[in-house]
Amino acid sequence: MSNRTLMAVFAHPDDEAFGTGGTLSKYAAEGCDVYLVTATRGEAGEIAEPDLATSADLPFVREQELRCACDIYGIHPPRFLDYADGLLSLIHQGQAVGKVVRLIRELKPQVIITFGPEGIYGHYDHIAVHRWTTIAIEMAADSNCFPHHVDRTCEPHLVSKCYYRVMPESFIRDRADRGEPTAMMMDGVPFRFVGWPSEEITATIDVRGRVDQKLHGIQCHATQVGRESRWSDAREEVLADPGFSREHYVLAHSTVGWPEEPETDLFARL
Repeated sequence: MSNRTLMAVFAHPDDEAFGTGGTLSKYAAEGCDVYLVTATRGEAGEIAEPDLATSADLPFVREQELRCACDIYGIHPPRFLDYADGLLSLIHQGQAVGKVVRLIRELKPQVIITFGPEGIYGHYDHIAVHRWTTIAIEMAADSNCFPHHVDRTCEPHLVSKCYYRVMPESFIRDRADRGEPTAMMMDGVPFRFVGWPSEEITATIDVRGRVDQKLHGIQCHATQVGRESRWSDAREEVLADPGFSREHYVLAHSTVGWPEEPETDLFARL
């Protein structure tokens, strides 16, 4: 798989950790070039461990946490789009798409992972990144789009497959049964997780061989998950949870046809 490239595009440090950390680790271990593109440094978020960061240095700290996670996954260091956390729906949308187009043309991934249109729980930054990425995939292949990008190292590139990282409906029911939150609090109100029916999920990746890397990647984001959480205090329980070792995707774009059965490999048919 040394000639294969996977690119994930998300909004904040830790967006990659819970639903794709195992996938990123798995493909890196198989020799795939894996890149993570992150729009912001998560500087608008709350600080779970006040002794680890202040609001003034939070962007730097969260960048280091993401670099820690990427190192654990075995992937390339993160690429940042350098936008302000919480404001992605307000910035110049064309310029943002252009940044993603340039990265696609530079890195030349066959497969891209990003958010679905629901943004997991309706986070406006997540939805903005979904739109930028899906538009950029189309534009990156067209030499008439962003023509000033086209040179010897940044010629148009056709992405073969794009997957949305999604949360199954069953996952949300399981959280409710365990008494865990089924929503994220933003500005004092709950934004409910959006689940996808099992029949709409087109790929499930078995990451049982990479659950330790996935967990350690989550733990890197200490200013977000804290030192005392189920990710640190209940390690054996987390690793024993079947849902932790399976990551779910919906195929949204394909130049190589559509699967008749659920896929177990994002590079299937390539």
